[in-house]
Amino acid sequence: MEIAIVSFPLGEAGGTPLLNLTSLLKEIASKTFLISGGDALKNLTVLKNIFILKVEHKQSSNVILRIFNFFHTDLKILCKAASIHKNVDFFVFFIGGETLPFSMMGLKLLKKKVLLTPGGIATKGYLVRGDPLAKLVSLLTNLNLYLADKIILYSHRLIVVANWSKWQFKTLICHEHFVDLYRFKIIKEFDNRENTVGYIGRFSKEKGILNFVQAMQFLLKEKSSIQFLLCGSGELLREVKKSIKKENLGTNVKLRDWIPHEKIPELLNELKLLILPSYIEGLPNIMLEAMACGTPVLATPVGAIPDIIKDGETGFLLRSNDPKHIADKIIELLNKPELLEKVSTNAYKYVRENFSYEKTVQAWQKILKELEHDQYAHGKME
Repeated sequence: MEIAIVSFPLGEAGGTPLLNLTSLLKEIASKTFLISGGDALKNLTVLKNIFILKVEHKQSSNVILRIFNFFHTDLKILCKAASIHKNVDFFVFFIGGETLPFSMMGLKLLKKKVLLTPGGIATKGYLVRGDPLAKLVSLLTNLNLYLADKIILYSHRLIVVANWSKWQFKTLICHEHFVDLYRFKIIKEFDNRENTVGYIGRFSKEKGILNFVQAMQFLLKEKSSIQFLLCGSGELLREVKKSIKKENLGTNVKLRDWIPHEKIPELLNELKLLILPSYIEGLPNIMLEAMACGTPVLATPVGAIPDIIKDGETGFLLRSNDPKHIADKIIELLNKPELLEKVSTNAYKYVRENFSYEKTVQAWQKILKELEHDQYAHGKME
């Protein structure tokens, strides 16, 4: 079969999931196309024989211009998709694809099979950020959920959280997550690590980064020796820097910009605990990568996270991302080194058993073969 992945132009944070899905489908398809753009494409240079149709997107802070640029980009994506539609069996709409009405409607008019795998719940992200386009995003997402032939989600939990139960009849459960187990591994034994607690990811409101920074002042009152590592970038970077300076946290906080993906294992191997205080999530790659490095994860129970993290067994769950609660939980765990070491071992084993490349390829192979069979059977009946 021949497959095309369609994604709205993505920033660096979208690089890993886009690379993962493209790598997987490349194993299954005889030919793989990718329609996308943005900094996420930098990661794709490691793949060969991928036909990339690049789309440029203009950013703007003006709401009217944002809407105009968005729909203009959608039309450009549709033109790219239409140019290859005769050579493609399935179009897979990935991150951002749930909000592309022209592309979805155009391909449906061309009688193409479209799979929608949104990767998370974009509408909730817009709501958490207080974005004025939240209602528009919700409307477009519901339209595309209606039009898609199949919806592929990471977890049954997302159906409930997103209130997508009415689409359950055409929803399948699968993910594009796998971990490079040759690269993400234990380099520094857990016992030899300092009391360093870290966050690696986007500096955005929905990720709860400011909640973690606010928790630091409570933590240092109890344990002044704790060190913090913050690695990433995003719209809240300036505010994060301002908070660190205001609370005089500089001597305890190492702030690093976004780094190449291949260097992340080194950082994870320096941590006693990785914090994910998100308001919303799909299934965060960094959580799985940390577990593969034997680094325990403390996260809010959002998205598909509770499917992976069993509290006290494969990781730890927060009741909320309230800064005082985050601080109290971190202190509690750092005072239980035996428990941390047990979870480190369990997490390491869990990822190796469940998130290998081969296992994830097999899951997608099964789904696409079934869909191909259904398409063929339907064509025969017609």
